[in-house]
Amino acid sequence: MTEGDCDTVASMSHGHAPFAVLNRTANPVVRAVLSSPLHPLLSHGLALITVTGRRSGRRYTFPVGYRQDGDRVTVNVGAPGRKHWWRNLRDEDRVEMRIRGHRRTGRAQAHGDERTGVRVEVHLDPDPGR
Repeated sequence: MTEGDCDTVASMSHGHAPFAVLNRTANPVVRAVLSSPLHPLLSHGLALITVTGRRSGRRYTFPVGYRQDGDRVTVNVGAPGRKHWWRNLRDEDRVEMRIRGHRRTGRAQAHGDERTGVRVEVHLDPDPGR
């Protein structure tokens, strides 16, 4: 199942509906702030990641919590059973990130599964601004 498979809250399982409503209302606001000059309000612990769907080719952008160490970014995926985006990152796939107001590209790979937890490791390309 991909993000686009559940077009209405009514089509989701009962336990997933509150999660989906929160994401559909909060994510656009957080995305707008992280993409604006106001990004310092949130960008210390939140970034935007853009992934491309394997089958659809559609690009998805959403906020994620992250830790950064140089050109390495770690995203711990909370509730991985309820999220599907990380499944597109099994083979060091290309991603785009907006971190602290800067657009960066890189390669990402997901490790783990729904039972053990999922961690996405992103290796950023060299920053052209440096």
